[in-house]
Amino acid sequence: MPHNAGKRLVEAIKKQLERIEYFSSAANVSPNLAVHEMRKSFKRLRALLLFYDEYPEEFPQEFCIQIKNYGRLLSAMRESYVNIQIFERLTENNNLIADRKIKNAKEKLQAKNREIIDNSFFDSEDFKNLLLFTKSLEQQVVRMEIDRPSQIQLAKQLVISYQKAYDCYQIIGNDSDGDEIHNLRKKLKRLWYQFDLLQYLHPRYFRLKSDQLNKITEQLGEDHDMFVFLNDLKIDNLGFEASEIEIIENQVEHLREINLLKLNPRLKQFFTDPPSFFMQKMEQFFKVSFMMPY
Repeated sequence: MPHNAGKRLVEAIKKQLERIEYFSSAANVSPNLAVHEMRKSFKRLRALLLFYDEYPEEFPQEFCIQIKNYGRLLSAMRESYVNIQIFERLTENNNLIADRKIKNAKEKLQAKNREIIDNSFFDSEDFKNLLLFTKSLEQQVVRMEIDRPSQIQLAKQLVISYQKAYDCYQIIGNDSDGDEIHNLRKKLKRLWYQFDLLQYLHPRYFRLKSDQLNKITEQLGEDHDMFVFLNDLKIDNLGFEASEIEIIENQVEHLREINLLKLNPRLKQFFTDPPSFFMQKMEQFFKVSFMMPY
């Protein structure tokens, strides 16, 4: 393992903190885009900080909990915007629901998004606390030792991440609900961010796997967006009758089925190696040997 792995990890963490700081105050960026980019950075931070699991003095558990909480807060805002995009896509060539109802529903979705973004977040205490937290994390990164973690700890974390993703994949079936599929996506996103950091270690393997995960997580994200949209459609009062909601629901479920049909072969290809084979690869790449309980 190259001696500068710790340095690369620190630089990657700094980059995500800088992105959060930039998008939290960028005047030339829409609020929805800012939320989207900050959310991505928090997710990547969570994945990278797992490499420090054995160094709680570097990153206490409270940091990870805070990152998770801010990610969830940003997710709710992001979903309100994505709902608008999905609704526009579904009703673009509509001939089954009255145009006035579609226009009214779109205005309600847009109003909800504005309220969440403008009134409930950027002027809130949550947002101020987010910025303070980011500053404290930046200070902690400056104090970190760049020779951590060790080769075996990096390899161990990858094996753990792969095992968790593999376990989730094993229980996914045709009757899996949106939450189960989303859980797989979260595990694969984490693995993708970790692979992306270490592409230089073994480019032929990690770059291929990163490309696969990029496509897979995009499709899993599409499924989750539609799943959330359906749930919100049933909860929010958008002025539709039950029969009209059923029309939209059928459209969404059809799109989900097509998406998952394309996704399954990619998942099968990615998980060709069982966890034991993956662990052997990591031992080879990192030039380490360890026994890992499962």
